[in-house]
Amino acid sequence: MLFPNPGSSRVRVRKTLASVMSEVGQVFAEEVEVFVDEEAKSRRAAAAGVSQSAAQVAKMKDSRVKKVNQLSERVLVIGVRLAVLLDLGNLLIFLPF
Repeated sequence: MLFPNPGSSRVRVRKTLASVMSEVGQVFAEEVEVFVDEEAKSRRAAAAGVSQSAAQVAKMKDSRVKKVNQLSERVLVIGVRLAVLLDLGNLLIFLPF
């Protein structure tokens, strides 16, 4: 046997869509986790009556920028994969399964 059995395009689309949806869920979960963590930190600081120094604020902004850059890259990848699926969806209408 020289060639493997061909895979169904329907299965490929479903698997791709499932992976994209999983990635969107993970990005959303990470964003919510970051939001809840920052909120908890600010509430603890407010409850303790401690004001944050300029260095702490700058450090928090740097970490936020880093997280935004990481998440924006992942969101762009998800967008590209969804755009490809949308293009394939128009083509798959005409393909027999």
